[in-house]
Amino acid sequence: MGYKSEKEIQNSDESRDNAIGKAGAQECAPTLSKQKKRLPLIKSISLRTAIDYCLFSLIILVLFFAVFLVFLNTFYGTMMEDEVKRIERSASAGFPKKVDDNSFIMMYKYRLLEVARNNKPIAIAVFEVDAEGKNDICIMVDDMGNGISDDSDLFDSVMEKLNFKSVFAGGKTCKTDTPFGTYLCKGSKHATEDGGTVYLLVMKPYDVWNQQTVKIIYVLAICTVIVLVLACVFALFASRHQTKQLTDFSQKAKRLGEGDYGVVFSGSGYTEYENLAGALNAATHNIQKAEQLQRDIVANVSHDIRTPLTMIRAYAEMLRDMPMDEKKREKTAGVIIAEADRLTALVGDVLNYSKLQSGVSEYRYKSTDLASVASAVLDRFDVVRDRDGVKLLQDIDSGAVARCDKSKIEQVLYNLIGNAVNYCGDDKTVILRVKKQDGGVRVEVTDHGSGIEQAELDSVWDRYYRSPHATRTVVGSGLGLSICKSILIAHDARFGVTSEIGKGSTFWFELSQN
Repeated sequence: MGYKSEKEIQNSDESRDNAIGKAGAQECAPTLSKQKKRLPLIKSISLRTAIDYCLFSLIILVLFFAVFLVFLNTFYGTMMEDEVKRIERSASAGFPKKVDDNSFIMMYKYRLLEVARNNKPIAIAVFEVDAEGKNDICIMVDDMGNGISDDSDLFDSVMEKLNFKSVFAGGKTCKTDTPFGTYLCKGSKHATEDGGTVYLLVMKPYDVWNQQTVKIIYVLAICTVIVLVLACVFALFASRHQTKQLTDFSQKAKRLGEGDYGVVFSGSGYTEYENLAGALNAATHNIQKAEQLQRDIVANVSHDIRTPLTMIRAYAEMLRDMPMDEKKREKTAGVIIAEADRLTALVGDVLNYSKLQSGVSEYRYKSTDLASVASAVLDRFDVVRDRDGVKLLQDIDSGAVARCDKSKIEQVLYNLIGNAVNYCGDDKTVILRVKKQDGGVRVEVTDHGSGIEQAELDSVWDRYYRSPHATRTVVGSGLGLSICKSILIAHDARFGVTSEIGKGSTFWFELSQN
């Protein structure tokens, strides 16, 4: 990894502190908004669901009751009209073709009495209209089927409000309000022996809320109450059954929060619960994996930090306590400086990775000459060329331009080349290629090391992944490739690795010009 100056480290620390401050402010804002948020009066989902079911059942029953009353009124009116028409037809059928006094008497004694008795309650009147327009009752049969009256208050009240022409000429039924109640009337006219006209009027009480309908409504009300009670009981059981799985999820999630990663969420066959259980199981696996990776990072980084610290202390004590010539002193000081640089690079990797994962790191994209950037980064490895005899070969096209953040891509190149140096193999050869292609640039870093198993190619980008062929002498934090991955994803770059056991690996990425 790249070596950093003291100023760079200080800037990194300041960026990290600012990021922590921003994160703290962001955490406070949701807390305040939560405090202002109104809490529901009913906090139990099970109880709320049961109440919703009960309210829904009540609304349905009330609507049903209202519709029934409207239907009852309409149905009763239609039924009464049909009945009055039938009664009028039955009464009219008893009229003789020529009506005289004897015919009136016979009709009263037999026909109208029979009709009235069979259709209680009812009133039937037969009357004439004189020249002055006054009504003269011939026969009046009440709802008991008896009695003749020349003066009927009911008849007079009905005739005052009756539409005479509509009822007797138009043949329609008429609903009339009187002091004695509402009556539905139907009339007809008939010829007399002397060429005159008599009128027959059927008057039947129009009372929707009669004894029979009140009984029906009473029974319906009782049934409604019973159904509502049953609906409430069913709602309680249904809500408990439906929220039982949520309770199980809550208990297992609590155990998961306490560090029990062995919990398994099940959905009980329901699609939504199955989807939620799958998501929670996946989250549990990821949390467990992240926890394990965190332990690995802490353990391995601690090991990597301990090694240079031990060497720095040992050589510093040697420099302090032991007399030595100038050459040996310089060598000892050089080891201390190298190990300090190694420790600085390690801390820098951890801070860089933290910034990239938290999204604090800013990107400044612009058109960049990758050829010059790659050459400059490769020159920084001259120390391993001179010290370890590593062959650093390059195949770089001039004018290879892409749009990117120069400093971030420098970091990617440095990490990839450093990784190749660590695994370069016996021939100690590392090849850097920068090639122009349609619409962009392709960069490749190749080593001739032991290679990577095909099953492990996707894992090399993970945090603190090390090849099984690697040893603890390999320098680095194990975060280099993960840092590369984060940067390349931010650039929308295509990247990957090809490898063959015993022949080496090639890490590559492609950047576009736009």
